[in-house]
Amino acid sequence: MQPRFLPALFALLLFSTASLAQDIPDSVRSAVDVAIAKVKPALVRIGVVWTDYNEGREEKYEASGSGTIITGEGHVVTNHHVAGHATRMFCTLATKEVIEADLVGKDPQTDIAIIKLRGEPGRIFPTAEFGDSSGLSVGDIVLAMGSPLSL
Repeated sequence: MQPRFLPALFALLLFSTASLAQDIPDSVRSAVDVAIAKVKPALVRIGVVWTDYNEGREEKYEASGSGTIITGEGHVVTNHHVAGHATRMFCTLATKEVIEADLVGKDPQTDIAIIKLRGEPGRIFPTAEFGDSSGLSVGDIVLAMGSPLSL
């Protein structure tokens, strides 16, 4: 059951964010728009299903998270807590296409996992590149992109 205050909180956050957006200088807004246009095609929403056993009964659970396509072949970097225990995964691309994916590797200590999209042979997916954080300083603006809570 969903708490009653959640829709009101969400509306408040949207209103707060909209009013803050008016205070952002045009140069920053332009840079954010460029970053979003560059990365958004490589973002995926990951729907996961996993099973657990309780007193001899199989129980299925669903969750979701985000990831970023990092190779043209369809490798996606995500979090271990999203994909690490999944028995089945579906990724929704920016184009709204849904593709099944498989777990390739995981590291629970760093909370990183790699999955691979099951695209048709020869398909090239849009990718995002890792940046160089050595050029960043404390206080620099950074963006986190994804779909928290499947939004």
